[in-house]
Amino acid sequence: MAFYRNVLVLMISMALLHVATGGLAVVLPVAMAADQWSGLAIGAVAAAYAGGFMAGAIYAPRFIARVGHIRAFAASAGVAAAVTLVLGLDTQALLWFLARFAFGCSTAVMFAVADSWIADVTPANRRGSVFSIYQIAGRAGLVLGPFLLAVPGMDLTRAFLLIGVFMALALVPITATRKDQPRAPRPVMIMPTKLIRIAPAAAASVFAAGMVNSGLLAFVPIWAERLGLPEGEALTSGMGLGAAPLVMAAIYVAAMTSQWPAGKLSDRVDRRLVIAGLSGTAGAITLLLMVFVDPGLTLGLILIALWGGTALIHYGIGVAHANDRAEPEDLPGLASSLLLTWAIGSVIGPIVAGAFYASPMGMRGVFLYAAVCLFALTALMFIRSRVKPAPAKDERDDFKDIRATSPVLAEADETAGYDAGEPE
Repeated sequence: MAFYRNVLVLMISMALLHVATGGLAVVLPVAMAADQWSGLAIGAVAAAYAGGFMAGAIYAPRFIARVGHIRAFAASAGVAAAVTLVLGLDTQALLWFLARFAFGCSTAVMFAVADSWIADVTPANRRGSVFSIYQIAGRAGLVLGPFLLAVPGMDLTRAFLLIGVFMALALVPITATRKDQPRAPRPVMIMPTKLIRIAPAAAASVFAAGMVNSGLLAFVPIWAERLGLPEGEALTSGMGLGAAPLVMAAIYVAAMTSQWPAGKLSDRVDRRLVIAGLSGTAGAITLLLMVFVDPGLTLGLILIALWGGTALIHYGIGVAHANDRAEPEDLPGLASSLLLTWAIGSVIGPIVAGAFYASPMGMRGVFLYAAVCLFALTALMFIRSRVKPAPAKDERDDFKDIRATSPVLAEADETAGYDAGEPE
């Protein structure tokens, strides 16, 4: 029973964190558009979060080793809640850039704490099922966050306050636990150049996931808010949140629903062909969205959900392909390198998407950018499948439903990854 209570505490805290991040994914782009920010500024703020997450993921093990899991989580959650509330005070671009960078650093540490703690307390024979439940709990939070913002009378100011409340509540379960803290994680980093040599298709898949998904999701809420508005009417800060919460929730639900079937399919056929099918389908959908940029709420909801169910799920399949190609001695650092590659793409993607948004094409340009990247990934997967055969079935790892969070979770099934020595 102690094991279940420990895991439940961690899952509750992380679910609350995901509620907050899911809500921020809606309200931030809408608030920036309502304040007439340029596309480049919106993209830069989105990139700041990815850059902060990358920095936090690299620094997290050292920080956790120095102060312990509970203090590291408490400090990070406190900073994340504070900078979330700061966003509601002013819309000055530099302030928001710094706040989102700090939020990215903080959430990376929180993920590292929870991931390593769960890996430490979970017996090896239960680890797969526990991590699956943990992933589901996080994704449920991502879906719930946008829905909470869809209540009548919710404006941008109230939205920031509500999100800040959930960030603060994420502190409570972990800091109130009486359980012993685990040993600090010690991930080993492989540089992206080595990842490219080991599994170039996996490197391309996770890089494209960062480039496309982070770039497009930075602007989809703005697009969703304009659905049904008279042409030329601008968003204003006094408007309530319209279709954006529903659209973002639909994206996350579709991704959550399709991830496992696609992953299991990749256990049976060449994973690169599965990635090609997903990215090609997502590219075709983004082309439709480029042509019919204002299809109305119903059709827009269907199309963007189909995009989410294809574009948001090939990260995990790319991770599985990398594990298939790697030698045993490379596995401990492989996930760290995959995460770093994804984060680099997530920094670049919103900036490039912002440049397209700032062009005369507007949102059509963002969809065009995403389509080009997805079709390029599709072509590369077909080329790689012709150049090098897929590993034999008995040489493949079973698919694990993994999202880009921290290196600790992705490595948990491959290595203990803990530092039993004295903290630095």
